[in-house]
Amino acid sequence: MKGQMQIQQMAFMILAVFLFFILVGLFFLGVQFKDVKRSVVQLQTEQAISSLRVIADMPELNYESRESLSLDEDKLRIMSGNFGNYYSEFWPVASVKVYKLYPKFDELVECPALDCNYFKVYDNKQESVKTYSTYVSICKKIKETGYVYDKCEIGKLVVGVISK
Repeated sequence: MKGQMQIQQMAFMILAVFLFFILVGLFFLGVQFKDVKRSVVQLQTEQAISSLRVIADMPELNYESRESLSLDEDKLRIMSGNFGNYYSEFWPVASVKVYKLYPKFDELVECPALDCNYFKVYDNKQESVKTYSTYVSICKKIKETGYVYDKCEIGKLVVGVISK
């Protein structure tokens, strides 16, 4: 009887130690997965920020290949006329929009329109989108009084990425 009681105590003790290590392992896995989730969010943020420069330097939008973060207004007008949707598999983001900031406008006028200040280059109409932006130059060639020169305005490139 006494030996049977010791065997039962030993079995319960082994079971308790086993359950303790299972709980410690679950806690450790929970901490590790929380770090993985934080790393995924940080990686998505870094990828979105780097895509700002990549998109601004694409030949489809860039003003001159030697200038970084300068967009061609004529190309923006063409791409904002639903032409950007043909690039749906090409864009690494959920949306690409460009706003003119200076000279200041009273209201947003979406291109293609006269005196427009807002270019919706691409939008795949996702539900949860987090946006990142950077300042860019929006330039075009102007010919006045026999001279051709570059006219640049301050703009903002806004890129949306799917947030999970």
